[in-house]
Amino acid sequence: MVLRIPDQHKNGFTLIELLIVMVLLLILVGVSIVLFKPADRRRQARDVARLTDITSLDRAINEYRIDKGDYPDNVGIERRSTSLPLGNTGPTVVCSDGWIDANLCEYISKLYVDPENDATYYYSYISTGTSYELNVTLEAEIDKMTTDGGNSDTKYELGNNKLLL
Repeated sequence: MVLRIPDQHKNGFTLIELLIVMVLLLILVGVSIVLFKPADRRRQARDVARLTDITSLDRAINEYRIDKGDYPDNVGIERRSTSLPLGNTGPTVVCSDGWIDANLCEYISKLYVDPENDATYYYSYISTGTSYELNVTLEAEIDKMTTDGGNSDTKYELGNNKLLL
């Protein structure tokens, strides 16, 4: 007859094994944050939206000029996407009564506003009747603001007169 000694080993993890796994997970999370930079990705995504929006506004403004003979809004008044002109009921994105004081509904379904739309990040527009300028501040694409041909290195400028704002 053979006498068996019961197995004293229990199934499970030791404290050392758990610590090693936790350290490895922390290293992976740290590396992924450094490599993927989620904050930078969000800034870049907002800049893509800004550039798309301002290009659409530029197209709508030029189509308005072709049809009406002048650029929209009053001459010499800077408009910002953060506020409505006096008398407009808004909201600021309405194509007929928004932040640009003209009815652009034939050319665009809404007036775009900056994804942040605050005191730092907003869209601006001004017209002289025969020329105009659209501006936006970018977060990640800084080089675009310095190479756009305008007079401001802190704004991305579009239009046929980039010296107005």
